[in-house]
Amino acid sequence: MRLLFLAHRVPYPPNKGEKIRAFHEIRQFAKTHEVHLLAFYDRQEDAGHGAALRQYCRDVMLLPLHRPMQLLRAGVSLLRGRPWTLAYFHDPNMRRAVEEKLQSGRFDAVFVYSSSMAPYVAHARRIPKILDFVDSDAAKWEQYASRRRVPISWLYRAEFKRLSEFEQSMAECFDASAFVAAREARHLDRIGNDKVHFIQNGIDLHYFKPGTERPDGPNVVFTGAMDYYPNVDAVVFFAREILPLIRASCPGVRFTIVGSSPAAAVRKLERLPGVQVTGTVSDIRPYLATAAVAVVPLRISQGIQNKVLEALAMGVPVVASSNAAGGIQGIDNLPVRVADEPRLFAEQVLGCLDRPLTMEMVEECRDYLRRYYSWDSNLSAFEELLENVKGSRLAND
Repeated sequence: MRLLFLAHRVPYPPNKGEKIRAFHEIRQFAKTHEVHLLAFYDRQEDAGHGAALRQYCRDVMLLPLHRPMQLLRAGVSLLRGRPWTLAYFHDPNMRRAVEEKLQSGRFDAVFVYSSSMAPYVAHARRIPKILDFVDSDAAKWEQYASRRRVPISWLYRAEFKRLSEFEQSMAECFDASAFVAAREARHLDRIGNDKVHFIQNGIDLHYFKPGTERPDGPNVVFTGAMDYYPNVDAVVFFAREILPLIRASCPGVRFTIVGSSPAAAVRKLERLPGVQVTGTVSDIRPYLATAAVAVVPLRISQGIQNKVLEALAMGVPVVASSNAAGGIQGIDNLPVRVADEPRLFAEQVLGCLDRPLTMEMVEECRDYLRRYYSWDSNLSAFEELLENVKGSRLAND
């Protein structure tokens, strides 16, 4: 098939949650289909990744998203009582590019990554279309509202309600849609099970694998984009409320925060004993390889946390909040300890420091990931979905 693929971010390099799944989807489709990519970029460095993506795509068109203009559009949308999340990704140039592609009549199906891109093809009636929500933006804003005070919480809750209605309407008008976990779709109460599917993420076990390095003492690590509010909230919570409890029993423990663009609140944590903030790194694997424990104390969390799978693939035990662990199926079969309350979380971290994983336990963990978290196996469900949607359209026509 000729497949038009829309994405709200350039899906390369696959080093962030919003890029990892999209990249692997493109790689999977490219094995048997001709993929044409349309995507936004809002950082100049991302504009240069077209060459890498052309290894998988017949055609790549990357369009700039100018942050000041998009924020203005979002603000206007807010004043009009519409979802500002969608307005941020509304762009006339993208609309024209999509229209030209659809009017050419050259495509057999459209695949949309992220609900923010869904409005560009929601009106298309004569072409099969699939939407990968990944996770629910509506549910994210509901969680944001629960963490903020009025009046900000009112704005966030209003965005949750508007996006819930929008996600419901998109699930209805697309031939099929997908989420990474069932908990993401609980508000889509009017959609039949034949239209909504749940397709898990995977982990690249060739890239993420245990190294020859040994843990560098009692080193605890967190990885993630450090200008993303849920990550900022998580590390501030851990450093200020959990880490002191750990240091009371293990004074030498170090907490390393690894990730790009640290917010001011994250940088301030370096003033605390034992805390290191790396900023942007070219490769997170060396930091995971020398960690004794990976912590994921997210209080706001959607979908599947890739950072959990990455740590496990490298043989590092994980202590996670129930929110962060909730999207991962088979969590009881993996070396993941779950805790939410600070004292219990600290006890679980100390338990991991006292009882590191054996090589046998690491291999058992990787074997489980190999069986249930293979990108190829999991994403092959999209291939079947694509065939079914096209077949259904042909039958109805």
